[in-house]
Amino acid sequence: MLYSIIPDIYQLCVNFSEIISFQRLSTPHSTIKYKSSYTVQYRISHATKSTALYFTQKKVINFSHIAFLLLITLIIVHTGSGATTNNTIPLHILAVNDFHGQTMNGSPVGSIPVLGAYLRDAISRYGAERTIIALPGDITGASPAESNLLLDEPAILFFNGLVNGDWKSYEAKNESGIKVVGTLGNHEFDRNSTELNRLLFGGNGNTTISHVVDPYPGALWPVIAANVFENGTDTLILKPYSIQMIDKVPVAFIGAITIQTQEISQPMNVKSISFTDEADAINAQVRTLQNQGIHSFIVLLHEGGTQTPYDGPTLETGDLSGRVASITMRLDEDVDVVLSGHTHEFTNQYLPNAGGKPTLVTQAYSYSKAYADINLTIDPAFQDIVEKSATIVPAYADRGPGLHQDQNSQELLDAVNTSVMSEISKIIATTDVPLTRTPSENGESNLYDLATDSMRWYMDTDMAIINEGALRDDIDAGEITTGAAYTVMPFHDQILTVQLTGAQIKDLLNQQWDRTIRPDHLLQISGFSYTYDASQNPTDRVLSIMQNGSEIDMNNLYTVATTDFLAFGGDGYSIMEDGDIIAYGLYDVDIFIAYLTSLPSPIQLINEGRISIVNKSPLSYQTQG
Repeated sequence: MLYSIIPDIYQLCVNFSEIISFQRLSTPHSTIKYKSSYTVQYRISHATKSTALYFTQKKVINFSHIAFLLLITLIIVHTGSGATTNNTIPLHILAVNDFHGQTMNGSPVGSIPVLGAYLRDAISRYGAERTIIALPGDITGASPAESNLLLDEPAILFFNGLVNGDWKSYEAKNESGIKVVGTLGNHEFDRNSTELNRLLFGGNGNTTISHVVDPYPGALWPVIAANVFENGTDTLILKPYSIQMIDKVPVAFIGAITIQTQEISQPMNVKSISFTDEADAINAQVRTLQNQGIHSFIVLLHEGGTQTPYDGPTLETGDLSGRVASITMRLDEDVDVVLSGHTHEFTNQYLPNAGGKPTLVTQAYSYSKAYADINLTIDPAFQDIVEKSATIVPAYADRGPGLHQDQNSQELLDAVNTSVMSEISKIIATTDVPLTRTPSENGESNLYDLATDSMRWYMDTDMAIINEGALRDDIDAGEITTGAAYTVMPFHDQILTVQLTGAQIKDLLNQQWDRTIRPDHLLQISGFSYTYDASQNPTDRVLSIMQNGSEIDMNNLYTVATTDFLAFGGDGYSIMEDGDIIAYGLYDVDIFIAYLTSLPSPIQLINEGRISIVNKSPLSYQTQG
């Protein structure tokens, strides 16, 4: 084939001029210049960087350049339409976002034996040496009782087991050859920084729990974060990136967490930490690594968006929206993939980065129910990722790999259950009706009614107020166990009494519609009722606040039971910070359990009309749960 086109090569040589510098390929439409003589232009598709070469004549060259043009032709003939050599390297990333310590059995999807089976099956097909498991934050926190009561050590041990081949090992040996890399999410800050440090780096510390691996080893894999600093310094609390060598090609993984962590975490847990802009922090690390000759970049970003789900590989177009989109479009043109999280949604789409090149963005729901299977192709000549696509894979328990659940993970689950079973199986109450977070048309929820009543009861206050999002699960009709209570309230927020004036309470209620942080997290109440006009200005919607049949006095002081999260202005409720903390109580879950135990069973609940709306609109009440 080559010999048949030599006359054409000769003619090309007559029609082109001297050839010099070669510049690195770029997408989607780049020009590689050989001095001023002629240009070779590459048109490159979103998913592949595959190219079509064409030449633009400028002036005549001499015969000394025939050899160079022969080399170009050999490349074209050898590779066809691709911009790569035949010696490409496959890399597979299995991304599990928002795991949240979900070790327990799931149906029809999820749990560590099922997810473990899917991950090991993928690794056996792809090869451990070319597969990396990536965890884009919220590996722990907001977890069910089985993991929560053991301070989320089981969540870390599960991924240790994939690295070591056995979760019981506490030595950092990569016996399996499987690589794992993770970043932080906002829920890694559900406990204080000392406990986070212990969770990541190991040791039993001052804990009083039973350790299923003793001493506790910590994470036997890198956890990275490029935008989390010691407050008031330029010192990162973790390494910003991890370099993984894939057949001698360096691939950089950079971690970042939503900047909103400062506002949506328990303030005392993040008081010594600052969070910087995600895109700026990522780009700074990209530039550092580019200077070292690295050009393949994977970002683990704990921030997300929403998109209409679909089956199969990445489509060319989609409707992804949310903060992850705006962040991705500001990233350096070398960033190939963004593994996102935080919103617990489906994401599988190409978005243009700051250089206009396609960046693959993924997210695979949450709670061990799915993973993102990302397939990449690396060209070792350019040390760059030249092809990328993904599929979001649900971890079904009743089909595929889920039919042969991972035994090592099952052993871990059995050990965890043995350790906590006596605690989580205690029956504390019964209910004839489901207790749910689902709001009525006016925004009242029977489970939030019960939770706020428990806080007002224990703290002996005039009122109780908490933010939506404080409760993380519903309770089915039937027996209520301590395990169910821990699953409803996984954060271990301390309950405080805050003293507020009537005017401050009104301002606080109006602040529900005048915040930029988690605007879906409205307030749930006990001990009073209020009416608001949804058609009015968001800063002045509350019409009346009633207690015991009378309007509250704007000048009087009232005692309000609330979580420490809300008391310190969490979710943007800054009015709470204007109040005075006058009493400290137990953790929310301990108070909830005590209250449920004190009630006659089965529990009887009546919708009391605590919240009333006039001039209601379809958007007057919104919540994401």
